[in-house]
Amino acid sequence: MKINITKKQYIDLITMSRVANNIMGILGDYLEDKPYYKEQSNRLEELETYFLTFAKDFQCDDMVEEWRGEMIMNETISEKLEAMVDDYDEFNFWDSLATEMGKRDFMRSITSDDRKYMAEHDGWLPDRIGDIYETYHKEFEDHGIDRLEIIREDT
Repeated sequence: MKINITKKQYIDLITMSRVANNIMGILGDYLEDKPYYKEQSNRLEELETYFLTFAKDFQCDDMVEEWRGEMIMNETISEKLEAMVDDYDEFNFWDSLATEMGKRDFMRSITSDDRKYMAEHDGWLPDRIGDIYETYHKEFEDHGIDRLEIIREDT
């Protein structure tokens, strides 16, 4: 089978490959109890290396360089794609923190009407949770973690 793609699609394919491999690689390095991630990362790395061998065919020579007999992504492109993953990580951190804290606060303030709504809607939280999430998003946007504190109960 042969697949025909454009230069733009080739660049997108390389981008997808690097971003996916970056994520799987991190998971594979840190979640040793889940070897699937490391195995997947290794397969994605092989696939990326294969894709990069076609750079010249797509007039993308500037994206690659040869190292130890293999085509690898050049450092400039690689750093650009890693910055995209960093942006995602940054967004995900703040969004996850707001979501978890919002859920915690919601559960502390749950009413009987909330329980009824959740029971009738397969566990979905009422719309008012959005206001709680927004409070945290605004807080983190304005102050980062500066006003977060751990309350110690070791007295």
